[in-house]
Amino acid sequence: FNYWQSLFFEWGLAYNTIIFKNDNLLHLKYGFSVMYNTIHPTDNRYFVADGNNQTNLEIFPYELENSSFKNVYLVAPLHLEFDFSGNKSKDGNSGFSTHKGVRFGIGGYGGFRIKSKQKMYYNIDDDKISIKNKGNFNANDLIYGLSTYLGYKETSLYLKYDLNSLFENNVIDQNNISLGVRFDFN
Repeated sequence: FNYWQSLFFEWGLAYNTIIFKNDNLLHLKYGFSVMYNTIHPTDNRYFVADGNNQTNLEIFPYELENSSFKNVYLVAPLHLEFDFSGNKSKDGNSGFSTHKGVRFGIGGYGGFRIKSKQKMYYNIDDDKISIKNKGNFNANDLIYGLSTYLGYKETSLYLKYDLNSLFENNVIDQNNISLGVRFDFN
């Protein structure tokens, strides 16, 4: 796979609940989001679901300009967040300010697949051809995994690992791992 061209994107709503009434350190962060995982096969390959419930990478008969496979999921993330912003609001009143200092979160996510799509682009003579296939490609209907983030104020470095394989019943398990930047707008 072309790792630098493969993409992970997630957007959603998150809620933040302070765990201890008089201390701002621990929070429960939860919500729901839509997650997009796109991978780009290399060496002129694309995904083919065969009759034995296997999904294999096979060589395309023409020279591909681009090949991509995308899964879209609806997920519910859940994190224990350590917020080192302190125990006072910025204006000195009672209450706590969050996302004003260093933050660390650890947790996981679970959800289900909404759709899968494969795109292939190639040329025959002077004709540009694009193929877009929707289907399940034997992709797992459920997704679950571990995630963590470390940041300052609203921006964090985010890491996630899918514990289940991308495809059901394949001989070789293919698990997604994603690294990115997370923005929390409060």
